[in-house]
This record gives sequence, structure tokens and C-alpha cells, in this order.
Amino acid sequence: MAILVIKQLGIMTLIVLAGYVFARKFKIDDKEQKLLSKMLLYLINPCLIITSFNLEFDPVKLKELGFLVIVSTILHFLMIGIAILFTLKKSDINIIDRLSTVFTNCGFIGIPLIRGVFGNEGVFYLMGYLIVFNILLWTWGLYQMSSSINIKKIITNPNIIAVILGLAIFCLPFKLPQIIAQPISMIGDMNTPLAMLLIGIMFSNFQLEKTYLWKLLKISFLRLILVSLVNLLLLALINRIFGAGLQNCRTMLFVVYICSMCPVATSVPSMSCIFDKDSSYASLVVSVTSLLSMLTIPAFVALAEILL
Repeated sequence: MAILVIKQLGIMTLIVLAGYVFARKFKIDDKEQKLLSKMLLYLINPCLIITSFNLEFDPVKLKELGFLVIVSTILHFLMIGIAILFTLKKSDINIIDRLSTVFTNCGFIGIPLIRGVFGNEGVFYLMGYLIVFNILLWTWGLYQMSSSINIKKIITNPNIIAVILGLAIFCLPFKLPQIIAQPISMIGDMNTPLAMLLIGIMFSNFQLEKTYLWKLLKISFLRLILVSLVNLLLLALINRIFGAGLQNCRTMLFVVYICSMCPVATSVPSMSCIFDKDSSYASLVVSVTSLLSMLTIPAFVALAEILL
């Protein structure tokens, strides 16, 4: 599995490189970058989610999804505990570090990586993680940034709506008609190339500031190494307890684990910008952890093959 992950990361890296070269050549500005981000986050990702649920109903799969929601919730609360423990003082930088420790780029990087390794079944399992991710991002994450919670943003988030629609479609006794399913699938298939091109565009504006160096090293260690190690130990324990009773337990836990070890979510700099935090630092965190994750993800997947 580690070899498959390395191959998929290699493919994704080539697309990232193409995006980087394109952005350096044609000087992609922030406005164009935000347009691509919104298209990916609010159109392409929801279409991929709906496609992943467009399967024949299987009560076993529904049970597995519920199991993954519970496991993902435990992991997120564990990561929140680690984040608070290492950022006790509530400064603007520490708020960004808290969100960076908890929320991963499980959409832009996790979805194409898991799809390349596990196929559409893996993306279906990933939905359990995404449900918890989106709810906590717009509750705990929003509270950290603004000291308030906006229920409307949770309910109207296209990814949450897509999960609800997807679950409804999955529970129907028939699949979507081809005339509807095919265009949704075609849009969803754009996820991998566009997500990687966007990462390449972000790298094109990368400038490492010395004043941020120690902070970047600290958050990279927390997000990519400490959290990955702690989560692996917890998932290994869960596999020992439930592995014999759940047929696809190991695969499901691998999917959740890959989601949890991805680099920092691009939502963090977006929220930092909206709530007047240090968005330049947040963007640097995304760029640095995305680069380093090309090394840490295969390494921890190899370790997980031994322990899981």
C-alpha cells in the first residue's frame, strides 16, 4: 500500500508541477486563485460526494459509514485536545495553529489520493470523515476564529448538502438515471487534476519568511508527525477491538488515517482572511505542510501497514 501511495503522490506531484509552471508563467493572481478554490470546494467536491453515494443500497455499507463517523469524531476530538495543549495562549497565531493541527486537506489532497489507492469505495468511506470535518470546521473552528457559531453556514454548506443528498440517493431502491448521474460524475472527475493544479498555483506564491520559521517547524511537527503518530496508535487499538467483527475494518481505518495525516486545510487561510487573522502565515502553513507531506504520508502509511 505504501508503494501505491508513493505512485499516486508521484502522479499528483507532476500535476502540481504543471500548475506551478503555469502560474509562474502567466502570473495567476489571488482573485483567479479564489475562483478556482470556490469552484473546487463548492461545485466539484459536492459532485464527487454525490457520485460516491450513487450506489446500490447496502445496509452493511450504511453500518460501515456510521462506524466511520464515530471513529472520525474520536480522532477529531483527540486532535482538538493536542491542539489546545500546545497552544494554551489564545493569540492570533495560536488560533491558526489550533485549526491547522485539527483540520486537514482531506478534500483537495485526501480525495484524489484515496481515490487513486482505494477507488470509489475508498471515497465512499472518506465521506464519514468529511461529515465530521465539515461540522466541526463550522462549529469549533468558526468559534475559534470569531467567538461565535453560525448554524446557517453549517446547514447551507454545499458539502454538507451533498452528503445529505448522497445518503438519500444511497438509500433509494434505484440509482440515479444516467442523464443526471453522468454530468455529475464528469464534474466530480475534475477533482484530482484541478486540486493539484491549485496546490501548484499556491506554491508559485510561496515565500518563506524568517520570522515565521520556528512557528512553521512547530506546526509542521504537530500536524504531520505528532498527530499522525498518536492517531495511528489509536486506530491500531480500534482495529484490535473491532477488526474481527467488521469485514473491511482495516481498509476503513486506512482511509480515515490517510485523511487525518494530510497537510493543513486550505480553509484555514480562507477563514483567517475573513476574520482578519494572519492570513499570510496561514498560507505559508498550508504550503509548507503540503510540501513536507509528500515525505510524511508514505512514511506513516508504511508504518501503518505494520501496526494496523
